[in-house]
Amino acid sequence: MEVSADRDRRILGLLGLAHRAGRVAVGYGAVAAMVSRGRRPVVLVGKDAGGDVRSKARRLDPVKRLVDDILECEDLARAMGRNRLSIVAVSAPDFVAGLLREIDVDEAPAESGREKGN
Repeated sequence: MEVSADRDRRILGLLGLAHRAGRVAVGYGAVAAMVSRGRRPVVLVGKDAGGDVRSKARRLDPVKRLVDDILECEDLARAMGRNRLSIVAVSAPDFVAGLLREIDVDEAPAESGREKGN
């Protein structure tokens, strides 16, 4: 569990940094707009998000990666300075690379998340 907790802290740290840099789409509307502009972001959905948000997130295309089994909504909200939040996305290449590196630290390729294309 320690590896996962450390990984989660690093992911949240990267999200916080990307947010302060203005490089995060926050909320479904902003995430959908980012995807519709062809930015291919990493989309993070809280693992405790409602079925409607999870279903909508799975229909977003194209995305670099959809991750819906690592962070809880409360963690995403805290990282973005919000009270409630269930979905965010990052498309800036440096932040995407860092997030993917952390997401893949202790995850088997077929176990979680979804990758679409390259």
